[in-house]
Amino acid sequence: MHKIAILFVTFFLSLGCAEREIDTMLVIKNVWVVDVKEGSLLEAKKDIWIKGDKIVEIEDHNEQTENSNVKIIDGSGNYVIPGLWDMHAHPDDPEMWRMDPDGASRDQLMPLFVLYGVTGIRDMAGSMEVIKKWRTKIKSKELIGPDIVACGPLIDGPNPMWDGSVGIADLNRVKPMIDSLKNSGADFLKIYSLLPDSIYFELSKYAKQIDFPHVGHVPLTVSTAEASIAGMKSQEHLLNLLIDCSTQADRLYAKEVDYGNITDTVDKYVYRNELMLDTYDAGKARALYETFVKNDTWHTPTISMWYKNAYFEQEIVKDSIHFKYLPKYMRDYWKPKNNDHLQNRLPKIIAVKKKLVDAYKELIGEMNDVGIGLLAGTDVGANPLCFPGLSLHYELQLLVESGLTPAEALRTATLNPALFFEKEAVQGSVGVGKLADLVLLDANPLEAIENTKRINAVVLKGEVFDFERLQEEFAVVERSVNR
Repeated sequence: MHKIAILFVTFFLSLGCAEREIDTMLVIKNVWVVDVKEGSLLEAKKDIWIKGDKIVEIEDHNEQTENSNVKIIDGSGNYVIPGLWDMHAHPDDPEMWRMDPDGASRDQLMPLFVLYGVTGIRDMAGSMEVIKKWRTKIKSKELIGPDIVACGPLIDGPNPMWDGSVGIADLNRVKPMIDSLKNSGADFLKIYSLLPDSIYFELSKYAKQIDFPHVGHVPLTVSTAEASIAGMKSQEHLLNLLIDCSTQADRLYAKEVDYGNITDTVDKYVYRNELMLDTYDAGKARALYETFVKNDTWHTPTISMWYKNAYFEQEIVKDSIHFKYLPKYMRDYWKPKNNDHLQNRLPKIIAVKKKLVDAYKELIGEMNDVGIGLLAGTDVGANPLCFPGLSLHYELQLLVESGLTPAEALRTATLNPALFFEKEAVQGSVGVGKLADLVLLDANPLEAIENTKRINAVVLKGEVFDFERLQEEFAVVERSVNR
């Protein structure tokens, strides 16, 4: 892996050699540009000109650089992709508040996204005050971190599952609650599982009326088709999908499954999931997919989260090397004795979790084939082995294993988030006028999606993190979390 050579050339006036007062530009020279929309490389190697935080020109490579007041990055042998987005992240996960993390420990997560090429995240629940502090520190460059689009607290039923959630039991509270969250700075609404169906439908109606997106878990008493028709813009984790594809959907939703002589809670869990898997109906699945396409309902599978949970015992062996970059409170919460997601690791439960992963991968492939919009997300936070930044690369790999091409998987973390946010004009691809959020790779990700991990440099709004600086910043994080 070569190190990017950065040259500084300063233009001096011939009389008196006074320094010329013009803005320094950045040019990344001699790189292959990955066109994520077409899924191909541009025909020739390019020079990418950046001024401030924007790309101002992309031209065929020229050995000469006429403008002498430039910062030159020699990108020979590199492939340039847009900065990646994690579309389901919880760096301030309410589930981990029980570990009482302080502000400095929370801050330690932010640089990791950027160092792994993730220049933007959709924060899917947490404190808006923490989000605002992060945004302020990132803008002032006190803290290295990604762009953050955030929802603030979860919206759940009257007895919320997690701390910090907004619990709603009364229809009359829906409008004031939505108005309050919007006024607090939330960018969208995040629905959670225990929200009653009547309140969900009232919420979706008002959110649509004021053009305020709502996303999240499909409530347990609402079908995925009903949520799609009601306007849920993205559904997370593939929740309820297998129920809706089952011939026994009505019984499963009504909790009228006949368990026979089974009385043990664990055995009921296994039986119910086996029933759901065994009664999958391809015709019901196709009809459901048509509903999603018709209503432009996006999906964030977070398949890497499901995989890491199902295969935790083997995955922790190879992932333990990355623990050195995590703050202590997160390392502690990822221990089985503390973590809600690592309970009941009985062989029969693990076996059914692995079957669910296989089924989810099939669903992902089918959904992609019919044109349902997919978004790459990791559920980083309380979920064990879901690492800030790094796990997005795991997600892309598992999406390819699910049937996507490398180009299609790459779009789920680049172009698709831009389309989802309706910001294609300024992000999501490498082009003139777009934000200078870029990742330089040592190998072509269109040939193997694993190559997204071969990061040589990251450009964040025009600021360069070359290979040496990336290593220095990793070392800074490691020292800070192990003090």
